[in-house]
Parts: sequence; C-alpha cells; structure tokens
Amino acid sequence: MAAVAEREILVALLDLTQGEPAARGNLRAAVRVTGEALDRFLGRLGAEGLVSERDGLIEASPVQRLGIAVKAVELGADLERVCRALGWLEFEEMTAHVFEENGYEVRRRYRFRAKGRRWEMDVLASRRPLVVCAECKRWARGLGNTAAKRTVETHLEKAGVFSESLPKLAGRLPLGGWRRAVVVPIVMSLTPSPLKLYSHVPVVSILELPSFLSELEGHLDSLAHFPVELPPPRPRPSQTILRGR
Repeated sequence: MAAVAEREILVALLDLTQGEPAARGNLRAAVRVTGEALDRFLGRLGAEGLVSERDGLIEASPVQRLGIAVKAVELGADLERVCRALGWLEFEEMTAHVFEENGYEVRRRYRFRAKGRRWEMDVLASRRPLVVCAECKRWARGLGNTAAKRTVETHLEKAGVFSESLPKLAGRLPLGGWRRAVVVPIVMSLTPSPLKLYSHVPVVSILELPSFLSELEGHLDSLAHFPVELPPPRPRPSQTILRGR
C-alpha cells in the first residue's frame, strides 16, 4: 500500500477514535482504499500494538493514539492536521508515561503558588537528583515562530520560580532524603524540531525523549538548570514513655 493511503487511514483513525471506538464500516467509508488493503493495514497496526479490534469496533488507547499520530507524521501526513486530532491531555499523558518508563516519579499538571499567583507544570518528573519540568506543546511549525519562542521563555521563567519555591514544596513531592536537586526545564513536541535549543532550554520530541533522559546528566552544563539545596528532613518528635510507679 502506498504511503499516501496509509497516512490517510492513520489520520482517519485519529478522527474516529476520539473518545470512543471506531466502527470498521465508518473507517472504510472515510478512506479511499479497498477493503482488502484496509484489512491488511489494520492487521499490521494490530501487530505493532497500535490498535485493537473486537466485534467490528476498532479501539485505540491514548498511548496507542499518540503512536498512530507519530506514524502518520513520519509517513508525511500534514502535522497541523494530525495535531488537531490529538488531544492535549493525550500528549501530556504519553509524555508522563515515557518518564515513568525511564524510572521517574511523575506529577501530572502540578500546581503551586509563588509570588502571589498560581503556576502549573504539565509534567513534573523526578529521579534523584533531577527534577524535570516539562511543557508539552503540539506545535505545527516547530520552534521557528515568535509565539513558540515566547512559550520557551515563559517556561524558563516558571522553572526558575519553581526552583526558588522547591525548598518549601519538597515535603509534598517524592524527594524524601534528597539534600540537593537540579531543576531542568524542557519543552516537549510531537515531532523533532529543527532547533534543538532556545535560551538553553532543550526542545525534545516524544520519540527522542528516552535517549534524551538517558544522557541528560552528562549534558547539564550546556542546558538551562537550577541547582537547589533542600532542607534536611525534620526529626520526628521523641516520645515520652511514662513508667508506672
């Protein structure tokens, strides 16, 4: 099957599986391929773990839907079109999943108050001594536009505020026993960006994230980061034992 037909099926799957399974008949009506070709391609997707089918209904979990989106883009599908079909929360959930698979403790949509206002991190991931603040964006044109660069600058500011507040927040995060942390801001994108760094903040695609995490500590000197000294844990109050006379 030609790549153009495969990406047409993938984009149709994204459209039809938003929040519910897709009827095979509806998928067949949405694409310009033969039933035999559709069956073969769905079989391949099933073997790759990207879809499951039962009683004529095609299902795709949020993780599977992101895999479908990435595959569609790799085959040349219009990125903006794909991004419109992929929900923000699906992308954030996939980012969190990759962190967890690489040994990080994760907080999703972590909120904190500082400097008189409320802030939110899309994904906050910690693995001693790193605390990674991830901003998840589905940019259609990479990092080349002014709005995207402004997003990076805002995220860098937010990570700085978070690092200043971390000594007070540490007790509510999985940082037990840590005496020092290094806060690292990153921006996540659906596909690789032509510009890998802006203001020393890395822009990492979802496919690049595992290798990026495996090499992160070795590249800290070239990245924006905030070392933070954490307070020692408070000693538990001693218990007074009353002895009978």
